[in-house]
Amino acid sequence: MLLKTVQPWLLAALSGILGFLGYIGYDLFYLEWIFLIPLFRAIRVQSPGRSFYLGWLAGTIAYGGGTYWFVHLLTAFSGMNFFFGLIGLILFAAYYGLLFALFAWAVSFMRQRKGWGFWWTAPLIWTALENLYPLVFPVYIGASQYSLIPLTQIADITGILGISFLLISCNATLYHLLESLADRKKIPFREMAVFGIMIAVAAGYGFFRIRQIDRETASAPRKKVVMVQAGLGEAMKYKDPWVFFRLHREMSLEPAAQKASQDADLMIWPESVIAVPISRSLQKLPGELFGDIDIPILFGTITAERTAGGVRKYTSAMLIDEDDHVLGVYDKRILVPFGEYVPLGNLFPALYKWSPYISRFVPGTRKTPFSFQGYRFSVNICYEDLFGGVVRENMCADIASGNPLPHMIVNLTNDSWYGDTIEPMEHLVHASFRAIEHRRPLVRSTNTGISAIVDPVGRIQKRTGQRTREILAGEVPMMTGRTIYSYVGNAFGILVSCISVILLGYSFFYKSQNSDMKKTVFFH
Repeated sequence: MLLKTVQPWLLAALSGILGFLGYIGYDLFYLEWIFLIPLFRAIRVQSPGRSFYLGWLAGTIAYGGGTYWFVHLLTAFSGMNFFFGLIGLILFAAYYGLLFALFAWAVSFMRQRKGWGFWWTAPLIWTALENLYPLVFPVYIGASQYSLIPLTQIADITGILGISFLLISCNATLYHLLESLADRKKIPFREMAVFGIMIAVAAGYGFFRIRQIDRETASAPRKKVVMVQAGLGEAMKYKDPWVFFRLHREMSLEPAAQKASQDADLMIWPESVIAVPISRSLQKLPGELFGDIDIPILFGTITAERTAGGVRKYTSAMLIDEDDHVLGVYDKRILVPFGEYVPLGNLFPALYKWSPYISRFVPGTRKTPFSFQGYRFSVNICYEDLFGGVVRENMCADIASGNPLPHMIVNLTNDSWYGDTIEPMEHLVHASFRAIEHRRPLVRSTNTGISAIVDPVGRIQKRTGQRTREILAGEVPMMTGRTIYSYVGNAFGILVSCISVILLGYSFFYKSQNSDMKKTVFFH
């Protein structure tokens, strides 16, 4: 009796463990193709309410294991001890874990009300939740398959959600097969065939696009970029706001950097290298600031302007030429809550008085790409590269004016907040899907790693280590053309979400006579 009571919870916990072990950083990516099978078994005969809690357990464990770096963030930069940092992680993971809970409730509810199998409802509901559930740091299960290059290529049509859909389809179809075998029912050849066709089409499309894009990449003109990674922790900035800048300038003038910079077209420094506000009215920076660096530089900084309402500060990326003339400025549009601003702080200014260590930045509005040496590139800052919609808006900002799409994507990031954990790799992998979605190279410059060059197929061509001082140089193809995703954006996610809402509504109002259970129970 005890085993029967505990078994569903053990199965849910197993799903959570498999979920984070298959995720980025642990790199047992094949586990994501089966990680939900124990959870499906656990909720098979449970009420929707019980399924909700089983899913919540699985999700809390999965996200807790995948975001353990949250403890370092809280202890290193919020002054918490390890115990309170651990409590913070549990709360953080529990909120993220609600995605699993809602998923388990929904598929259980539809199975109970309509008799619908997991094999087709699960991928719809999961994908809809990944699309709709509000997360501070977006997480997509499909990102775990970044090394399976042929299967990730559908992202230029569906975005990353298409890969998530395939993964959950596999989990649900395999469970349906195992359930049929266990119950001595007919083997579900039809369902297996549907999934097999989806995988075959995705892989076939992937191999076709890889060959096509590789040919275009080989013939494209190139620009040489050089990235400087100083490997300096964020805490040093509070002791000396110029320390990042000085170290990057010194590294840029060292022999290794000078050698790497030969024939380079652009040098890139990461986010917030200059932590002292620069006036937005300046058209030329003081010559002594960058010294003998004689190539154009894109760097992260803070900019400021005086308005009738006071001084407005922005987290910005600034491009200067070899003579220190300002060629353009991009301001970060998606700010980090409780890091760069306090939610509702504009309505209740007292919140900033109660949070003296939280910055007060203003989100940017400019989306227009930079023009440079006859080419264009789109910039995003920090975790903006996790938001496919934001990057797409920046890429397509001025095409209505007849301008071509930017030829590459550049991201400036500072991931030193998370220490020597798996977070920088998680961040890089999620960002790499922006390259596939738009068939553009992605150049990422970070302070402590991982700086990288990602090709238009999503392969990480070059990268640095973590917590290291390195110079990373490479030639980047200036790509043209436009993808289906660039045209339609998140149409796949919106379509799946609409279908899921309709199915849930239909299940709520209409109950089939042949449903799995006779009585509807939401929670008990």
